[in-house]
Amino acid sequence: MEMAILDFIQKFSNPFFDWFFKVYTTLGNHGEIWIVILVLLLIKKETRKIALFAVAALLIEYVSVEYIIKPLIERPRPFIVNDTIQLIIPKPSGYSFPSGHSASSFAVGYFLYLNNLKYKKTYLVLASLMAFSRLYVYVHYPTDVIVGVLLGIAIAYGMYFIYKKSNKSGGKI
Repeated sequence: MEMAILDFIQKFSNPFFDWFFKVYTTLGNHGEIWIVILVLLLIKKETRKIALFAVAALLIEYVSVEYIIKPLIERPRPFIVNDTIQLIIPKPSGYSFPSGHSASSFAVGYFLYLNNLKYKKTYLVLASLMAFSRLYVYVHYPTDVIVGVLLGIAIAYGMYFIYKKSNKSGGKI
């Protein structure tokens, strides 16, 4: 079923989508898209604390996914299972489950959304595009992306709870 979904998405492949999703998914390789946004938020005093909590969410996601979950599950990527696919990006190393790009995008994007910042819907669109890009470029199964999104949202809620609690306690956690 999951391979059928990926193959269905491939039917929409065209030069523009290939270019767009190749570039866009690359912006998530090291969290570049979110780092730029967070640096901009760090500059403004009124959003600095939110940005610092979002950085913490990004770090929690990274450690959880790359050092705990992926090595524990060891799920091979779909392009390894279907070796007839021509990737439009360099072959990523590591395991497939869960999608780190999706988890990091939603950990940060949803945290920013919860804090009711200006452009809050844009953060969700950016995160959703990142998650979909991982399917389009054929490096994650749909369940990898779904679990990555849910994990990111869970981390965002956890950080939001801690952030709100720190505001009520005068900055102490």
